[in-house]
Amino acid sequence: MLKEDLPRQFIDIEGAINLRDFGGYQTQDGRQVKNGLLFRCGLMSEIAEHAFDDFAALDIGVICDLRSDEEVQANPTPEVTPFDVRVHIPIWPGSSNQFQNTITEVQKRPTAEDFAKFMNDVTREIARDHVHAYKELMAHLRDTDRGFLLHCSAGKDRTGFGAAIILTMLGVDHDTVLHDYLVSNEATELATRARDRMMAHMKEQGLPEKVDDNVLHIMSGVKADYLLSAFEEIDNHYGGIQGYLEEIGITTAEKKELEAKLLT
Repeated sequence: MLKEDLPRQFIDIEGAINLRDFGGYQTQDGRQVKNGLLFRCGLMSEIAEHAFDDFAALDIGVICDLRSDEEVQANPTPEVTPFDVRVHIPIWPGSSNQFQNTITEVQKRPTAEDFAKFMNDVTREIARDHVHAYKELMAHLRDTDRGFLLHCSAGKDRTGFGAAIILTMLGVDHDTVLHDYLVSNEATELATRARDRMMAHMKEQGLPEKVDDNVLHIMSGVKADYLLSAFEEIDNHYGGIQGYLEEIGITTAEKKELEAKLLT
């Protein structure tokens, strides 16, 4: 469902993971999401020090880090400028913990289908059970008068859902929102990192260090079904996107305020 006529605004900063501007999209009423204000990415711990000025040039006023405490500890974001505007809003779906326990069992080797179901369940849970986190994220989006960035480890699941909500709130149509979500599949560094992690895990468990390419493809990417399932949860539990926006603190007045700031 990727659209060839729509942008893929990756930003080339050494060490950045899946970093891109998710502005530039048309809204259903003929306006356009401004470029240079909305950013999304994966972890930032590997951004090269000599590239800090390149990141600073993005003029980001708040960085919303959606990683768990454990993820932050393992790969801490630099604390110096321009990363000192980071706020931590941890999201760690419970089903992730359950699955991590499952894959440590040598006797049970999950299939590609197991991983796909896991990712679908995680995205449903993100939409259903983490309203408090996205409410805080939207408050920071409202409060900053500069650029806004949200990120997690890969910049595709927790981040992908958050970006989809922001674009939907601004009036971008469903197919375009889905396009932005799927652009993560073109971030080739995600597959490289996933392969390295899987190899390291197998080595730790004493398993043959051979990666199933089908599993690798699923774990390093996203599927349309994941986001569609998330919006299904929104429909089932919040009565649709309007009900969800109200749950995360976006009133009609605040929506208009964000439109005035982020649309042209």
